[in-house]
Amino acid sequence: MGIAFGPHCKIQSIAAHRRRIRRHCYLSRAKRLLQYRHLLKAQKVSDLLQIASPILPEETRARLNAVYAQVPAVSCAGCDAPGSCCELTDAEYNDDFATMYPLYAVEYINIIDYVRSHFDPKKQRELLNTVEERPRRCPFLTPEGGCSIHPARPLTCRTYGILNQVSQVNATAESARDQVPYQWISSFLSTERYTVCPKTKLKEATKVDAHMKAMVSLEYERELIYLSDTLNWLDADRLELFQQITKKTHPTRWTWGGFNALTQKP
Repeated sequence: MGIAFGPHCKIQSIAAHRRRIRRHCYLSRAKRLLQYRHLLKAQKVSDLLQIASPILPEETRARLNAVYAQVPAVSCAGCDAPGSCCELTDAEYNDDFATMYPLYAVEYINIIDYVRSHFDPKKQRELLNTVEERPRRCPFLTPEGGCSIHPARPLTCRTYGILNQVSQVNATAESARDQVPYQWISSFLSTERYTVCPKTKLKEATKVDAHMKAMVSLEYERELIYLSDTLNWLDADRLELFQQITKKTHPTRWTWGGFNALTQKP
């Protein structure tokens, strides 16, 4: 059994994949409008399940995998509470945190392809009909505490637990102060200080320095935003609805349930 994440570190109350989504919460408005228009109905299957072949272009998938390949691998073999980092505590839920966030559109489509090729039809429908924006438990968490989509897990899950001490995050930020804008460093510190896990074991130490530079310079994020915004995966009606509700041009990042609500078949 492969464990996706490190243990939930009690000394840190907030994990990276539970970042605040208050400014990105589209679903509370989108869902009401979709329900009003009777677009969300019980047991409806997403359009994405009807497509016979993978829907993420191979060139795009290669670029996404190139990003993932830069992230150092870690082992969670020493975790005494597998999967606890993939569930929200009451305090985290009440403070608007979410599991597996941010999930970029390109990663969402990549996971869709994985779900369609690795799960039976019943499980596919269950996962694609999950439209809750902030479930307390990651929908891909297995009863044993593992990750059912481990090979396709998103960046926010891959980067959790790479560092064991907050001092390492602070040192990375300090070394980048004359190289990147202050806002980038501030964003890096506000999230990555809470990704450390004292119980994970680093498996690819030679990648750490380059990885941390990519994190503080937003190199990964900029690539995922570009790949997400260049995808043409929504039909015109859904894209127009999204733009009306959010005043944004593309659904660049959201949660699993948020993206599912947008792609539900009428």
